[in-house]
Amino acid sequence: MRALLLLPDLDVGGAQRTIINLANTLPVEGVSPTLVAIRGDGMARSWVDPGVALRVLDCRHSRSALWPLLRVIRDIRPDILLSTMIDANILAVLAGMFTPGLPVIVRETNSHRARGDLGWVRRRAAGWAYRRADAVVALSHGVAAELTDDYSLPEASVRTIGNPVDIDALRQRAAAARSHPALAGRQRPLFVAVGRLTRQKGFDILIDAFARLMRPADLVIVGEGPDRPALEQKIAACGLGGRVRLHGYAAEPMEVVANADIFVLSSRWEGFGHVIVEAMAAGLPVIATDCPHGPRDIIVDGVNGRLVRPGDPEALAAAMEACLADPDQARGMAAAAQQRASDFDRRVIAAGYAKLMRELV
Repeated sequence: MRALLLLPDLDVGGAQRTIINLANTLPVEGVSPTLVAIRGDGMARSWVDPGVALRVLDCRHSRSALWPLLRVIRDIRPDILLSTMIDANILAVLAGMFTPGLPVIVRETNSHRARGDLGWVRRRAAGWAYRRADAVVALSHGVAAELTDDYSLPEASVRTIGNPVDIDALRQRAAAARSHPALAGRQRPLFVAVGRLTRQKGFDILIDAFARLMRPADLVIVGEGPDRPALEQKIAACGLGGRVRLHGYAAEPMEVVANADIFVLSSRWEGFGHVIVEAMAAGLPVIATDCPHGPRDIIVDGVNGRLVRPGDPEALAAAMEACLADPDQARGMAAAAQQRASDFDRRVIAAGYAKLMRELV
């Protein structure tokens, strides 16, 4: 089976990592993938295995990429087309309309209600496209239910499949990072968070929560983004300059994550929470906001992590304080989290996608 996997670009984002992990793994399921990027910019090209074909359309916008994509489809003659992210999903459905007999799967990564930045036109366009796709893959049951309700999708067309995570490679990188600790010699427990510095990730809430802690600790936030100046101001205003550090972009976040004690996700919304599974695989206890919609699909509160109300720094601080106060319980949750992470191994998830593809073909 030949599958074409469509991406908007090769940026180092979660959607790109997911689709590339999937492309790297699908051959073991008897699927021959070709990655197609609308734009060639970004550093995720290095994530693609040498044996996976990559085509770049070199279009600035998805709205100008239809004819280049159709030319690639004519060249490759795929049996199925899979896309991710809204604009690429709309493009994929349009291409499918011009290619009779080509099944189209669109993959939705986030809550459209919670993100609040789509606008009326894009939401209408997304609904139009998702109703015409042969299948819609949602990353969590909450996203699936929301899409079904908001866009009047047939329930049979919506599937929930999590993100594929290279669990073995993550554990190897975590072990290597701990053997050469980047943060050796510290005296206080270390919290770590990872993500783009944007409103979605709620790092302003995390800093407010950290400021409420009674026990001494440090916090590192790994990532870069437009909210850096505002977060720097908040850190200074809270008097946390010596205890909270904005690490910036890291090509290998595991070098920091593996040397921390507790991972925190403070997002206002998520589609899945890829970094949660990565932290679990590395053996860290995880505290996450119970935001719409991904974390609840991964974490059982009090068993393999902690879930707290989103947007509530006091609740987040209480969970962080509890982890510091009871390290034995934290270690128990971390052990259970490592087992849970295996459910999202890339081979397990690739098998789920391959099964769906075979059904549609």
